Amino acid sequence: MTLHANVLLLHVMKNVLPDHIRTADEIGHLTVITEPGHVQQYGADVDVHVVESVQNLEVMRAKVLEILRERRIDRIFAPFELGQSAAGYLRSYFGLPGTGLDVANNFSNKYAMKQRLAAGGLPVADFRLAAGLHQVPEAADRLGWPVVIKPVIGGGSINVSVIDGPEDFERFCRTPAAERIRALPVPLLAERFVRMSAEYHFDAIVEDGQVLFSVGSRYSSPVLARDSFLGSCILPADDPNRRRMTELHAQAVNSLGLDSGVTHMEFFETPDGLLAGEIACRPAGGSFPECIRMHTGVDLWRACLELQLGLTPKLELKAEEGVLAHCHLPVSPGLIVEQTPEEELAALPSVVRVDMLRRKGDVVPAHLNSASASAVVYLRGDSPEEAEAAMRRVVEAYHIEIVPESS
Repeated sequence: MTLHANVLLLHVMKNVLPDHIRTADEIGHLTVITEPGHVQQYGADVDVHVVESVQNLEVMRAKVLEILRERRIDRIFAPFELGQSAAGYLRSYFGLPGTGLDVANNFSNKYAMKQRLAAGGLPVADFRLAAGLHQVPEAADRLGWPVVIKPVIGGGSINVSVIDGPEDFERFCRTPAAERIRALPVPLLAERFVRMSAEYHFDAIVEDGQVLFSVGSRYSSPVLARDSFLGSCILPADDPNRRRMTELHAQAVNSLGLDSGVTHMEFFETPDGLLAGEIACRPAGGSFPECIRMHTGVDLWRACLELQLGLTPKLELKAEEGVLAHCHLPVSPGLIVEQTPEEELAALPSVVRVDMLRRKGDVVPAHLNSASASAVVYLRGDSPEEAEAAMRRVVEAYHIEIVPESS
């Protein structure tokens, strides 16, 4: 792989990633395809092309052909699910190196993913396809209420809802959330709601089908049923659930056909053992990758870029000391009028770092995802239980007051 490659970035999430990759020595010329509402400040040296939807494959094919008539493309970098199927299609169609359509679709299309995981012998919750919202009751009758519904292509818990039963479904159909689902250009996945005692995530780096690095973590509470904050702690290497996740993740990578990439997989703890949730071919959202970098020395975003450029990732591993945890402190749309100062959070026991993402006087936008936060606090303990107790102390000490814009 020649350095200073011409890279096409499919970027359809508001994220700091462009700054991260624009400084990479391996990238010579950067071209971006994005959607309205996601245009970033890339700089005058970056060619930015806007399409209505990256999921329109014919539009994407025509746009890439237009770009190829001006310059070559060496690699396509698609860091989020919304662009990964399109990236796989374009690689396959134009003969470009990297993950092709079949495998990219396995990791970004939740229905295709669940089919492959189940066929590969992994324990998963029962699921069915619902082409539209009106087909959810039939799917739920077969699966058993309650059910979780979500777009087959999506991320960040956006447009994900738990429906308790037929009456709840009728109420849901009259909400703005239902209108957003009806407007989606993709079908829905209906999945039996899993009553879990804990939820985990497993983050790994895969090259040539082999896992080079992995780490397992436990969420502070199940994501869809969490209280006022989202957080997780990295489990010790000898933790039984981390070892079990290591086995199931390797099985999932093989079932979905991944050659190289960074993965983020979720698991549910039930009385019958761990169930495999979803797996994405990208680093985790929010500050999860930063927590992993602080604890292990491994930069998942850097590894993700290197693998998609066809390079072997440079891993600078360090020994894991104790248990590192982090929590995303709560935020909601509106004007922040009061907030606990950064120095008060930093002075709390077990806190090792505080990142203030929003401050008093900021206006928080309406559209938030599961990793949205007003601040992120990193904590260290001798055990998962000690780290989780420290997280709770931080949340109890934190105060934020937000006035809705309509007020």
